[in-house]
Amino acid sequence: KAKGAKKEDLGIEKLTKGDYVYLKRKIKGEKTEKILPYLLVQLITSLSFPKSMRWGQIDFSFGRPIRSLLALFVEEVVNFELAGISSDRKTKGHPYLSPSTFSIRNPREYFSQLKKRYVIVSPEERRKLILEQLEEIIMPLRENHPQAKILLDEELLEEMVYLVEYPTLFLGEFDPQFLSLPVPVLRACLRDQQKHFSLADGDRILPYFAGVREGNKEYLEEVIEGNRRVLNARLADAKFFFSEDTKKNLEDRVLQLKGIVVQEKLGSYYDKTVRLHDLSQKILSQVVENKDVKLWNRVIEAANLCKADLVTQMVKEFPSLQGTMGGEYALRSGKDARVAKAISEHRLPRFSNDKLPETLEGAILALADKMDTVVGSFWAGFIPSGSEDPWGLRRDLQGIVEIILERRWRIDLDYFLEETLALYTESDKEIIPKIKEFFEIRIRNILKEKGIGTHEIKAVLSIGFTDITDAVKRGEALGKISQRREFKDEVIAIVRLVNILKQAQQWKIRVSGMVREDLLREKEEKELYELWIKLRGEIESLLDKQEYVEAYEKLSRFREPIHDFFEKVLVMCEEENLRENRLSLLNGIGKLFTRIADFTQLQVK
Repeated sequence: KAKGAKKEDLGIEKLTKGDYVYLKRKIKGEKTEKILPYLLVQLITSLSFPKSMRWGQIDFSFGRPIRSLLALFVEEVVNFELAGISSDRKTKGHPYLSPSTFSIRNPREYFSQLKKRYVIVSPEERRKLILEQLEEIIMPLRENHPQAKILLDEELLEEMVYLVEYPTLFLGEFDPQFLSLPVPVLRACLRDQQKHFSLADGDRILPYFAGVREGNKEYLEEVIEGNRRVLNARLADAKFFFSEDTKKNLEDRVLQLKGIVVQEKLGSYYDKTVRLHDLSQKILSQVVENKDVKLWNRVIEAANLCKADLVTQMVKEFPSLQGTMGGEYALRSGKDARVAKAISEHRLPRFSNDKLPETLEGAILALADKMDTVVGSFWAGFIPSGSEDPWGLRRDLQGIVEIILERRWRIDLDYFLEETLALYTESDKEIIPKIKEFFEIRIRNILKEKGIGTHEIKAVLSIGFTDITDAVKRGEALGKISQRREFKDEVIAIVRLVNILKQAQQWKIRVSGMVREDLLREKEEKELYELWIKLRGEIESLLDKQEYVEAYEKLSRFREPIHDFFEKVLVMCEEENLRENRLSLLNGIGKLFTRIADFTQLQVK
């Protein structure tokens, strides 16, 4: 009645857990031009920025001052007001190349009219233009450098797409003497300070740079020369920093880390180094079966030195080179190449779709570093909420999961969270469930990306996810299993079995782990028992090897015997010993199913 509906508007949907009543309602639409003003105001005011500003005497904040509002539906103006501005059909071209105001007749001509005035509205078109021009400007180089190519940096490309309205590409040359610098330093100078793309001929860096100018080709030679002078000066500074840094070994810098604070509650980077020393060894003991002393020593040495480059001049100037320069300096000082590689890899992955550590040492150290960051931040109270995540903890959580899955490590998440937390004074175990909630979200998203359904994911994670590798394998398996033609009938049988066990638990009926063959009276329970005895060892072996699809193939043979059992055998009979024996049989079979998932969470139609 509250919804203004009648009884005949109701429908019934049959699902695994029972019948559900639903209501069908038809909501009459409104004219577009009537609701657009409200929607557009809502859309604009819903936009959020890291920093907003106010202007004039208006009580309104936005990323930048709003100067005009163009809103058209077909050829009519959508009338609304925001920030003291009334919408109309007028706009402006490029602020320097075509600053005059003009009118737009209809939405179709919006893009073309602005393009004539040096504004390319579509970011996809700007991206396409940048890529095409990058290819054009390197063509002359290929006469002397046949394999010349742009080292495309996706992050920089994305930044340039949204930094300019009318991109014009140019090619410049820097002093070849700076090619003696390590490649990461060269690329950081070009990318971080100048927003330039690097060039290479095969594997060899070339003394050229490609830049993006906002505007047309007028005075482009002057622009190139100005960029060249500034870049050469930056590279000269980098060469000086590199020369100074190599005069001192990383070991001699470790104590200086006491002067760099991670965060007030988390102590210094020296404190973090001590934690990494301990935590990396705990990880080693879990992921490597035999104690390889040389491997152990390499991991410990890398853990002790991985943060030392934070006090170098190069990393102070280029924070993005943290870890990378540590590996470079370690290698140049004669350290084992695998130690140097581990240091350079210990922050991977740094962002979405970044590469993962290639070496075992690097993967262990990266896992320790991220786990310490996550647990320490939660312990200190820096817990992500909504879109707020200033410490990038979701990124680190994702990195932990990716490393574990890529290495197929069977790590007990609870153990490592507890061991990491124990490295902090006054550890609070109440934060572990909070951290696990975020891990569950990461695992859930990974399974979604693999095409696993919502109910299947819930069924898998309901029985636990502390073994992340195992949880994902079970999810993938259930995704395949659920496509079986007989799956609905199989789930109904499993759910029926599990539900009666839950009922027994609620009634506090004892269920032992033993089934007495002499207490099996009915033909159907004897047949079910015989099948269980016959298949149990084989199924457990497949489950232990994480061959879940194959294990389920065997488990599916219980479908008919379970149905027959419930049709012919009274489980909750008066005789206590028979009742307990039958429940024990069902419990033994149920435990095999619940090593894959909680099938009661599934909704099958």
